[in-house]
Amino acid sequence: MQTSNIDKIRSEIQQCSERTETIYTRLGDIFPSLLAIVHDTDPSSSLSALEDLLGRIQQGLTVAGDDEAGFFIGYNERNTQLFTELGDRMKALSGVHEHLEVIRRNSEDLELISLNAMVISIKSGEKGRAFSCITENLKLLSASMISLSNELMLEEKKLLKKNDDLENSFSVITASMHDVSGTKGVSVTEHILPVMDTAAQDLKKLSEKADTTTRPIRQAMTGIQLQDIVRQSIDQVLLVTKEILPVDEGSSTEEQLDRISFNLQVMEICEKVIHDVHANVLASIKIFTENWETVHQVLNEVESLRKNFLSVYLDYSNKGGRSLPVLLDQATNNFSEFIAQITVYQRAQKTMVSDSASIVTEVKYLRRLFEMIRPIIARLQHVRITQQIEVAKNDALQSVRSTVDEMSDLIYRTQGSVEETRQDLEAFIGDIEKITEVYSVDARKDTLELDRIKKEKTEFFKTMRHNEDTLTSMLSSLRVYPDSFQSLCLDVDSSLLALGETADVLKALKEAVSTIARGLRNKREPLLTSHDTNRWTIRNDRLRELVERFTITAHKEEAGKVGGFALAGEGLESIESGDVTLFF
Repeated sequence: MQTSNIDKIRSEIQQCSERTETIYTRLGDIFPSLLAIVHDTDPSSSLSALEDLLGRIQQGLTVAGDDEAGFFIGYNERNTQLFTELGDRMKALSGVHEHLEVIRRNSEDLELISLNAMVISIKSGEKGRAFSCITENLKLLSASMISLSNELMLEEKKLLKKNDDLENSFSVITASMHDVSGTKGVSVTEHILPVMDTAAQDLKKLSEKADTTTRPIRQAMTGIQLQDIVRQSIDQVLLVTKEILPVDEGSSTEEQLDRISFNLQVMEICEKVIHDVHANVLASIKIFTENWETVHQVLNEVESLRKNFLSVYLDYSNKGGRSLPVLLDQATNNFSEFIAQITVYQRAQKTMVSDSASIVTEVKYLRRLFEMIRPIIARLQHVRITQQIEVAKNDALQSVRSTVDEMSDLIYRTQGSVEETRQDLEAFIGDIEKITEVYSVDARKDTLELDRIKKEKTEFFKTMRHNEDTLTSMLSSLRVYPDSFQSLCLDVDSSLLALGETADVLKALKEAVSTIARGLRNKREPLLTSHDTNRWTIRNDRLRELVERFTITAHKEEAGKVGGFALAGEGLESIESGDVTLFF
C-alpha cells in the first residue's frame, strides 16, 4: 500500500467535506430566502401591487358608475317644463295682439272721423273755430294712439322672436342630452366591472398557485439535516486514516502483521463510513430533488397561468373583449365625453337663462309702452266731453252731432280694449316673471352642482388615466416572482448539480478504499500462512482509542465489530443508528 494513495484519498475526502459544507450552507441560506420572498407582502411587489391597483380601480368605477344617459333626466325635465310653460303663456299674446289690432283700428277710424269733423268745422267759419281746435287735438291723440299701437305690435313681434330664440336654445340643450343618451360607449356596470372582477379572481388564483411553492421548499429543507452527520462521518475517516503508516518490510513478521491488520481494519472502517456518507448524501439529494421538481412544476404552472392571464387581459386587439387597458380606455373616454357634455349643457342652460331673461326685459318694455296709452285715453275722454259740450251749445255744429257720437263710441270701445289688454298683459307679465325667476334660481343651483360634479369627474378622469397607464405598465412587466427569486432558483439547481458530482466522488472514493483493503488482505495472507494461522489479533489498543473518539454511535458499533473489541459504555444497542454521541 502506497501512502500517496492514502494521502490522495484523504485530500479528496477533505474536499468532499468542504464542498458538502459549502453546498449545505448555501442551501440553508437559499431556502429560507425563497420562503421569505413567497410570503413577501410588500405592496410594491408585482402581484400584490397589481391586486391592490385592480381593487382601487374597481372601487373607483363602482362609485362613478355609468348612468350618464340618465344623469340629465331631472335637468331636462326642468328645461322642458320651462319651455312648455313659456309656450303656454306665449299663446296669451294672441289675445293681446287682437286687442292691439282693435285699438289700432279704432285709432285709425278715430283719426279719419276727426279729419271729417275738422273739415265741417272749418266750413262753419268763426263758429266752428273752437270745435276745430278740439278735433285737431283729437286727431293728434289718435295719431299717438296709432303710433303706440304700431310700436306695441312691433315689440310683440320682438317678444315672439325672443321666444323663438329660447326655443332654439331648448332644441340645442335637448339635442345635447340626446347625444348623451345615444352614446354607444361600453357600459361600466354591465361590462367593465364584471371583467375586472374576473381578472381579480384569476389574479388571486395565480397568487394562490404561486404560494404553493412553500410546502416543497420547506420539505426540501429537511435534507439539510443530514449535513452534520456527513461532516462528522468524514471527520472520522480523516481521524483514522491519519494513523495509517507504511509497513516496514525489514521488521519482524509479527510487527508487519500488526501494521497490515491495523491498516486493513482502518480501511474497512473507512469503507463502511464512506458508504454511509455516500448514502446520506444520496438521501439528501433525493429529498432535495423530489421537492425541487415539485417546485419547478409549480413554477411552470405559475408561468402558464401568467401567460394566459396576459393573453386575456393584455390583448390590445381586444378580440375577447376583456383587455383591461382597452376597456379602461373606453371607460375614461366615456367619462371624458360626459364631462364635455356637462360643459355643453351648462352653456346651453346659460343661453336659456339669458333668453328667458331677455323675454322678461322685452315684456317689461312692453308694459312701459302700454302704460303710455292710458294718459292718452284719459285725454281722449276729456276731448270727447269737450266736443259734446261744444256741439250741444253751437247750433252751427248740429251736422257733426252723429260724428261726435261715433267718435265717443270709438273712444269708449278703445278704452274698453285698452283695459282688457292691460289686464291680459299684466297677467301675462306676472306669469312670465314668475316662471323665469324660478328657472333662473334653479339654473344657478344647477350650475353650482354641475361645477362640483364636473370637478369630481375631472379628478376621477385624471386618476383613471393615471391608473390606466400604471396598469398597462404593470401588466406589460408582470412577473410573479422577483428576479432575486429566479436567481436563487438557479443557485439551487447548480448546488444540487454540485452535490450530485460530490456523491459521484464519494462513490469513487469508496471503491478506491475497497481496492486498498483488498490489496492489504492479499499482502497479509502469506504472512498469516507463514505463522500457520488465518487470523491475527493486534497487540495494541490504538484502534480502540481512535474509535472511542467517534461521534456517531452507529459507526462506533461498526468499528467495534471490525476491530473485534467491545466499546466502553453500556447500552449502545439501544441507541438507533445515526445517533450522535457528544463528548464534553
